[in-house]
This record gives sequence, C-alpha cells and structure tokens, in this order.
Amino acid sequence: MFDMQNLTFFTEGNTFTGSKSHGERLLRYLARPDKENGQLLAWVWEEDLCFERANPKEHKAFLLTEEGIQQLSAWLDSLWGESDEELSEKEEK
Repeated sequence: MFDMQNLTFFTEGNTFTGSKSHGERLLRYLARPDKENGQLLAWVWEEDLCFERANPKEHKAFLLTEEGIQQLSAWLDSLWGESDEELSEKEEK
C-alpha cells in the first residue's frame, strides 16, 4: 500500500510525493491536481532522482475525486506488483 493524501489536500492545490522501496527496488511518485480540468495527474519513476531530473517517467491522469484517488493508489499498487509480505517470503527461502 502506498501513502496518499485525501481529496481536500489535492483540491487545495497541493502536490504530493512519495516513494516505496525494498532492497534495491525503488518506485517514486508524484501526484498533482489539475483543477481546471478536474484531474489528478500522477507520475512514477524508478530512479533515485528528484522529479525534475528523472527520466523516463510514466504518467497517468485520474479524476479529481475520492474514486480517482483510489484508482491512483490501485495503479501504484499494480506497478509495484508484489506486496512487501511476498517479497519478504521470497528472501527467507
């Protein structure tokens, strides 16, 4: 599961960044509202660099709604793939 802010945070115009790592694996993300178009824009990248310097980045847009935030979280989970528990079990074997 990825940390994510609530709808009010984004409707007030705030940008949220985060990352998840396990061993050498890293996924960084940024979510920013586009209030004019009612969208929540999201980018992900795997480099240990800031957003401005990272390439390539994957981008996706969601509705600026509670459902859109849930879809963004599900997208991040799908990009990560395996849960932390599954990765830990593999390391123990």
